[in-house]
Amino acid sequence: MIDPLHRIDIALPIGEVVKKTALEFQLGDVLAFSVLSAGYQECNIDLRTASGRFVVKIFSREKTKHRIDDVMWGYSRFHKLGSLLPNPRTMKDGSYVLEIPGGTQPAFLAVFDFFAGKPLTQTPVTDTDIVVVTRAVATIHKSPKTIGRYYDTLAIMNLEAEYEKKSDTLFADEIALIKPVIAKLHKLKISSFRHSVIHGSVEKENVLKNAEGTLCLLDLGCMDYNASVLDIATFIANFSAYLTEEKRNNLIQLILAAYQQSIPLTLPELAALPTLIRAQCAAYIIGMTYHMRKDHDMSKQTQTWLDRGWDGLRAFEKVSRII
Repeated sequence: MIDPLHRIDIALPIGEVVKKTALEFQLGDVLAFSVLSAGYQECNIDLRTASGRFVVKIFSREKTKHRIDDVMWGYSRFHKLGSLLPNPRTMKDGSYVLEIPGGTQPAFLAVFDFFAGKPLTQTPVTDTDIVVVTRAVATIHKSPKTIGRYYDTLAIMNLEAEYEKKSDTLFADEIALIKPVIAKLHKLKISSFRHSVIHGSVEKENVLKNAEGTLCLLDLGCMDYNASVLDIATFIANFSAYLTEEKRNNLIQLILAAYQQSIPLTLPELAALPTLIRAQCAAYIIGMTYHMRKDHDMSKQTQTWLDRGWDGLRAFEKVSRII
């Protein structure tokens, strides 16, 4: 896995960045900090100061200021609406984003209150958890705002483009399983589906649960303006991995029932879900295979996502409808 510090472009030593952040956000004296290794995009820092514990998110070098402003709008807006998002901190002037010197261009960071919890990959997931996360996703989808489009290499909508770029790392038997998924995805009229701001990466790794059972939904780094149902497909693909058929069907019905209490899905959207779920799994397979065979990334995180892709693709291979 790529060193998180290599995802960003900062001119100052990380310790100096942390001190400047604590000063500008009025967090108090720095007591300790550590770089968190999870993820493939931003660099996140666990920061302890005299006033508490925080997460410093240094945005990746490929994020524009306009994109970062969109993301921080999302955190602020959805936190206020009670959509489980962590609380973003502001500086004296009320702004959320601090500009710091970069190597080739300015770098940007933000600060959030720390949420003391474990990801849902490390704790049992209850039916209540699924309903709460679903309602949070629906809250995001209700936003009337239109934001700029974002290209996520693991997104369903970019599956065909990523296949064209990376298929040379796939073996013939892998291609034989993935190409039919791409063909079915290509036939869907996704542009006719309801569009909204979407979270973009609803996954167990991005949901924390504390000792009291309270949840926190993380990471708007892949937030996009796209078909709302894409979030539902990604949600199902990520949360149904390794489940028995009975438990997988129960999960799907929980998600659909809770979501449609707020936003009804059309029949074409419901009919598209099996294809969209397979497409999400195929995107994981392509992306993680490329990381392993081209970038020589043999980390546990990459292997986990690759396994999730194959498990999901096999589980939904012959599923033609989920209602």
